[in-house]
Amino acid sequence: MSLFGVGCGGSTQDARVLEWVHAQSVATESTQGISLPGDLAGASADAQVHVARLADGRTCILLKKSIGWKSNFEGVLLCDAPLLPAEVVTAPPAPRAYVSLPGHAVFEELYVRTQRDNRTFDVYFDLN
Repeated sequence: MSLFGVGCGGSTQDARVLEWVHAQSVATESTQGISLPGDLAGASADAQVHVARLADGRTCILLKKSIGWKSNFEGVLLCDAPLLPAEVVTAPPAPRAYVSLPGHAVFEELYVRTQRDNRTFDVYFDLN
């Protein structure tokens, strides 16, 4: 089992994507979309992984599992270390909890459908 799969609530393939991302050159305090290689392309609906490299060195990935109308999507958020309590927002007026990684574009408003563990979330984005 890979180092990143230990204690991870994501699928084996999702954990492999996170491991692959660690081998890529993603600068600290940046966000980018990266095309997945052929053997991992099926991990997301668009063959892309969105990566947030946080200031403290943590890496989070977003895999869009299905993409709908107006670019709404369902996906999996997987991080190599736990999210901080402040990064999972539960305060009103939000109808449900959401993950917010300020300054990291697509990672700023990911609504939580299910929390698998403290670093793996089934998420969605809905423009209405």
